Amino acid sequence: MNRFIYGFCACSLSAMLWPSLAPMWCVPILFLVMLVCIRKGPLMAGCLFAVIWLSLLFHSLYMHQYAEKSQQIEFKAQIVSLVSQNSDWISFDVRVIAEPKQDAFFETLALNNVQRYYRLTWQKPDKIVIGQIWQFSAKLKGITSIQNQGGFNQQKYFISRHIIAKGRIKQAELISNSVSMRQQVMLVSSPILSQFSQGDILQALIFGDKSMLTAQRWQQLRQTGAGHLVAISGLHLSVVFGLFYAIMIGLSRYAFSWQHLGKIQLAMLIAALFTLGYGYLSGFAIATQRALLMLFLLLIFSFIKQFSHHWDRLAYALFFVLLVDPFASLGAGLWLSFGALMIILLSVKSDVTEQQAILDADYTHQSIDSLQPHNAKFWVNKFKLIKNKILRGLSVLWSIQWRLALLLGVLQGILFGGISPHSIWLNMLLVPWFSLVVIPLTMLSFCIWLVALSVMLLVGVDAGAHQNIGLMIFQWANLSLEPFGWLLQLSDHLPLKQLVLTEQELAGLLFFILATMLLMLRGYVPNKLRSVYRLIVVILVLPIIMVKLVAHDLLPTPKSTLRSTPWQLHVIDVAQGMAVVLQQGQHGVIYDTGAAYGDFSYAQRAILPFLASRGIRYIDFIVISHDDNDHAGGLNVLLKQFPQAVLIADFPMAASILSGLSRPVKTCDSQLNWRGVQLGFISNQLTTNSNDNNRSCVVKLFDGQSSVLLTGDIEAPREHMLLMDNANIQADILLVPHHGSRTSSTAEFIDSVNPQLAIFTAGFSNQYGFPKSDIVDRYQLHGSNILQTGHVGQISISFTSDGYKVATYRQQIAPFWYNRLFRFGESLKAE
Repeated sequence: MNRFIYGFCACSLSAMLWPSLAPMWCVPILFLVMLVCIRKGPLMAGCLFAVIWLSLLFHSLYMHQYAEKSQQIEFKAQIVSLVSQNSDWISFDVRVIAEPKQDAFFETLALNNVQRYYRLTWQKPDKIVIGQIWQFSAKLKGITSIQNQGGFNQQKYFISRHIIAKGRIKQAELISNSVSMRQQVMLVSSPILSQFSQGDILQALIFGDKSMLTAQRWQQLRQTGAGHLVAISGLHLSVVFGLFYAIMIGLSRYAFSWQHLGKIQLAMLIAALFTLGYGYLSGFAIATQRALLMLFLLLIFSFIKQFSHHWDRLAYALFFVLLVDPFASLGAGLWLSFGALMIILLSVKSDVTEQQAILDADYTHQSIDSLQPHNAKFWVNKFKLIKNKILRGLSVLWSIQWRLALLLGVLQGILFGGISPHSIWLNMLLVPWFSLVVIPLTMLSFCIWLVALSVMLLVGVDAGAHQNIGLMIFQWANLSLEPFGWLLQLSDHLPLKQLVLTEQELAGLLFFILATMLLMLRGYVPNKLRSVYRLIVVILVLPIIMVKLVAHDLLPTPKSTLRSTPWQLHVIDVAQGMAVVLQQGQHGVIYDTGAAYGDFSYAQRAILPFLASRGIRYIDFIVISHDDNDHAGGLNVLLKQFPQAVLIADFPMAASILSGLSRPVKTCDSQLNWRGVQLGFISNQLTTNSNDNNRSCVVKLFDGQSSVLLTGDIEAPREHMLLMDNANIQADILLVPHHGSRTSSTAEFIDSVNPQLAIFTAGFSNQYGFPKSDIVDRYQLHGSNILQTGHVGQISISFTSDGYKVATYRQQIAPFWYNRLFRFGESLKAE
């Protein structure tokens, strides 16, 4: 049985690297093979069961993936969580209440047994509360999102939370306004907690509600690596369980007289009920559900005493977690929680420690028993016993804590693409402080307040007294959080607040973690294999050393020469907009910045993470084609990030953007030689009355072998003028003008450029319908290959003296099943 479970767990965890899942027609065949292997090949059977189980759940959730355009549908749903809110918009998740109308057996079975969630936005909504049931009419589309190296993978996040569509609400009707007990308690406690300086943290710790956290507070949590402390997880549930278990054991010494084993089991049962209540208060979020399941499984195993080894218990807990939620491996929470448990088990050899403790205790007790209490040696030995226990406990705690802080910090760097150097020492302080002080005080304060509130409601005390009592009770919990708040504010002034890691550094860190785990297991290696073992560890550490040497230019690199210098052109997926990055080593040029909407910017969301992941540290030039938001919206973000970059732009507002900044500015009418690549700016001969699109900065890139034409949003008049001026616009690769609009891409222009590859910078299912189908047909009839960023994600083209090679994010860079193109709804058939 163990090998079956190990196979299932290992295969499920590897799902992050699968290129695809099993199609439905293949599932019955795999099931039969699994039955054949289950007796003589349980490891293989476990792997096959993981493939079957994950594929079945995926097909149950994402059955209808045909329609590209948004569809307006009506559905009944229950509000399960609030995501974000501002003055005009609110974003929240809903659980769809199935009303199956399909005749197909599998579809009906899936709709009745698999929970679906939608991520919805609502402009100027009615007051909504978690637990309400509404009849919605919303325009929904698939979970497809922008896909670039280094950026946040929203698709994977949605799948891990079983969200199958996103959209905007058009109409809604409230069906049920029943408010849960949790929501009622939150409504009463929120006015009290909001008056404390750390009230937002208290709200998150008690109810799992992080809506009170400001953007500045979130930034502080990210740069300190302390976000996990305010997100209810296994740490919080374990502390709550331990707190009430200790309380019950303490009370049992005075209140009960039955056997010791019965006391322990009763204490564990009551503590588990309190922990379950805490999970209810937190809203039973997915991470909380996993942690509760793992905790209760470990408790059950302790009760039945069936599994003798800690690794067996961990494997069974992981098995049941992945069985309940096969998509758990896509989320960081599973890796962090089980990673922490593995580090603890590897840090402390439990069997050896327990045996040594028993031997020490027996020896000391024998020494003590042979002495009389009035003897001085009795008290000396008693003191030594207590001292040894304290020192042993502190030693074990320290060995666990520094490994957790270091290795979990590295693991977070791999999972999130960045690491906070200060998170290591901060977590070494904060995790024990939260475990021993903050969480116990917060939960005790809440329980006391809840009892006091119940009594006051029975007696009929007025609302003012409720608040006064609450302020008095919660002040100690708030006081325990003051050092935490002070450290968060201090982090704003610390150097190296956040280090974004390149892909090479992430790979090096992964090998480093493997080397560290091997070192922690060195005690189990036979002496004759020690030398080979050390050699393997050294080899695993070498990649991170080499990466750091290259990053600091400590290794020689070949000199750049025309026609031989490798360089790359990256077309960034910024939805409906344009952003292009030229790269040569650590240097780059940016052409356009994507759009910005209020505080949101694709430059912040996509371009900066991409630059960091590719190791591009220096931006030499920023070229802005024209003044439209989808091309220049992120300019301020990039200028702030790269103050020494030379700005190249022609549009009038460039002067206002540069006010107060001293930086060189060039116009789009010159020639540049950038590290062996010629940037030829083709001047605009149209009159100043032409629209903004026709004033776009047109640039031809040429490395002596291959050529690329960047056209911005030019339209037919500018294309005609380029032809009239006999401009050198022939190119191997063309970024299609104006995203594939009918106002551009005339047949004469396409013939003159004669591109082998035509790239459309257009978002998936965008509101303008770009690129237009007849324009795409026009390029295909000419013989050009077609790529669209909304369909393939980031497009990276590598140039060498032999030509160029194209790689797209969804197909070559990260060809995993969760990065595929997701549609939503059934295709509408033409009548």
